[in-house]
Amino acid sequence: MEKITREQFLDRLQHSWQPLVRRFQGLSAPEQNAFLAKQGYATLSALLAHIIAWWQDGAQVIAQLRADPSLTLREYDVDRFNARAVKKFSPLSEAALIQMYEQQRQVMVALVNSLSDAELDHRQINTRLYYEIIMHWNEHELSPE
Repeated sequence: MEKITREQFLDRLQHSWQPLVRRFQGLSAPEQNAFLAKQGYATLSALLAHIIAWWQDGAQVIAQLRADPSLTLREYDVDRFNARAVKKFSPLSEAALIQMYEQQRQVMVALVNSLSDAELDHRQINTRLYYEIIMHWNEHELSPE
């Protein structure tokens, strides 16, 4: 995998992830339902919970890697992680999750901006950001018409 640049991460966070909710809300009800079904989630809240949880985990892991660059990363049971995320955030309203999503997106922007060039080039940090920001978007892409 090629290393992703700071600019590529920031571009995806600003121009793809930032307008996700607005783009979703601009869809008709049948289009919203089709999009969510394709994503494997019943509601926008569940999808956002999933994204928030992965971004929170990614930020935590990157903080650990910054403190100990030789850290061995753990394996994930992705389905279990996703189910726990949806359950954890289920008491929150859609409005609260939208706000939390935007706050966590801004945390990711700040994180990317705070990394030194050496940290950004660290294989595990760059790879984790790649999966959280680039590949994750490829899974949940909602582009303008």
